[in-house]
Amino acid sequence: MKSPFTGKEMKLTKEKRTVSFRKQKIEYTNLSYFCEQSNESFVSTELEELNIKQIHNKYRELNNIPFPEEIKKLRQHYGLAAAKMSELFGFGPNQYALYEGGDMPSISNAKSISLALDPLVFKKMIEENRVIIKEKEFKSIVSKITTVMMDECDFFIEDYLLGDHNPTAFTGYKTPSFEKLSNMTVFFAEHLKPHKTTLNKLLFYADFGHYKNHASSITGCRYAAIPYGPVPDKFNSLFDKMRSDCFINVEYKEYPNGSLGEKFVPNSKFVFNESLFEKTELDVMEKVKDDFKGKSSKAVVEISHRETAWLENQEDRSLINYEHAFDLNLL
Repeated sequence: MKSPFTGKEMKLTKEKRTVSFRKQKIEYTNLSYFCEQSNESFVSTELEELNIKQIHNKYRELNNIPFPEEIKKLRQHYGLAAAKMSELFGFGPNQYALYEGGDMPSISNAKSISLALDPLVFKKMIEENRVIIKEKEFKSIVSKITTVMMDECDFFIEDYLLGDHNPTAFTGYKTPSFEKLSNMTVFFAEHLKPHKTTLNKLLFYADFGHYKNHASSITGCRYAAIPYGPVPDKFNSLFDKMRSDCFINVEYKEYPNGSLGEKFVPNSKFVFNESLFEKTELDVMEKVKDDFKGKSSKAVVEISHRETAWLENQEDRSLINYEHAFDLNLL
């Protein structure tokens, strides 16, 4: 952003601030542009939206308020219209759609939605509202509830690998999605055929790069700092499941010292599902692909070792808070 006084590009600054939102103190990373000549700070529309989204994310996390994607998925699970969901919950006619679009629910409405995320609770809810649901629609919903409950074994496995489904500062305020993480892995396998060390960094930069610009990650994956840089938590188990599920193949190369290198390549049985991703997510993935194309694993590790996300967490090998995204040297 250019200064209105000098016409020159201003420096992006970051500082911790505390604001009051719905009578609650919220700390966030305020982003603004600083003009040295006037000693004043300015924000673009994009930065203002990013700051507001951070505040909303923290408020939702502190008060266990479902995120828009969770609210939308609840409805989509059972094939209901937003207006019907509003009616079931006793909200205003358009309220559920507004919550899906990002409006902040009240604490009481948020609690009702959170409880309904449990299939058994939702089943009881529709049984108590039979009068407003047609018989055919009721049977369809019950059938879908049964399917959801039967699939819970897979959910438990993914919860173990991804660290449960709750959006937090360590998931980039997104519900962890094995499907999206697997497809993002497929994307990089198709374009770069990276070794494991490099792939871990590609995934990290894509998720954290999107958070830097939009205050939300792409996949909801948790990342940890290890000696070779930031990596998806439980990355070996995650990649093993992706391979067994035919998302990707792994080629092995033996090095002179006897060690084996793993290269991730496409599986002919699976095609990258672009429809899972928003345009902003695809744009970041493309940029990460272009920025790291042709770089050796050693070079990629060295780049990641300059990031505060790694520097401040590597000693304890701890999980990385996505707020470090605002300090990324790349993207």
